[in-house]
Amino acid sequence: MQTPSIKIDTINLPCGLSFDLLRLDQIDSLISGNKWFKLLPNLTKLTSGDLVASFGGPHSNHIHALAYSAWKQGLNSVGFIRGEPQSTPTLEDAQSCGMRLIFIERDIYREKPIQWLADRYQLIDPHWIPEGGSNLNALLGCASIWQQACLQGVNYDQVYVAVGSGGTMAGLIAGAPKETELVGVSALGSRADLEERVSELLIQVDPLQVDHSAQWSIEVALQQRYGKVNAELAATQVRAQALGVTLDPIYTLRVFHYLNRLFIKGRLKDKRVLMVHTGGLQGLRAQQQRINRLAYEFVGPLPF
Repeated sequence: MQTPSIKIDTINLPCGLSFDLLRLDQIDSLISGNKWFKLLPNLTKLTSGDLVASFGGPHSNHIHALAYSAWKQGLNSVGFIRGEPQSTPTLEDAQSCGMRLIFIERDIYREKPIQWLADRYQLIDPHWIPEGGSNLNALLGCASIWQQACLQGVNYDQVYVAVGSGGTMAGLIAGAPKETELVGVSALGSRADLEERVSELLIQVDPLQVDHSAQWSIEVALQQRYGKVNAELAATQVRAQALGVTLDPIYTLRVFHYLNRLFIKGRLKDKRVLMVHTGGLQGLRAQQQRINRLAYEFVGPLPF
């Protein structure tokens, strides 16, 4: 599938913060954001009828996008879902695209014994894609983001992107102009092993294909565990929506929150900034009501 045209919006907030927003979220309503660049380079190498398997939680953007993109490519798909059987909008969509859902215990999910799982569930020659979709194919796909027409002839001092499994960040580093600084904002609530994940992916890159000499770092916006939204984040989400900026609550919300904090501290002065919107808006369906409730619990000024 050919990548649709991508645009950049300039966001001007009442506090005075102005930055550009790379709208990967608008590529496709179902293969959302960065998943387009991570999954398609893997799936287009397969043959119609092949089986693809991966892992994710009950609200996983990765599972959601994989199910749809596999269906579009004529592939069969299996998703190993963390935890007890349940129904969510994400999983309902995945099933409607033909994905076979298998719920597995959390300890097995942590280990991900792929051969044991393939044998137990009688999967024939599955092509495994890592949780989150981050592998060398995904990295090279994300590196190609820099080839989009909207980014030609534009120079940014800093580019901010959410980091989970590391593939998008590594790809952006690999393809970035040398003068651009890449800042990854952790979705995990800590740096954890994110620097190692990104570095290990970059080591796989053929230096003749891409240059990964750009300056980069991993930062923590808020020490809030992965997938958790507190009152401050919820209030930030609701306020951003009121200003016309719709974010996903797990990844891009944390980046947006972090940018506003940096602006208050004066650390973005005279810098041209790009924020990458990595999509994932499908996850809002299961969380919007809770976010609205939490937002009313927040006491204090918002940074914008």
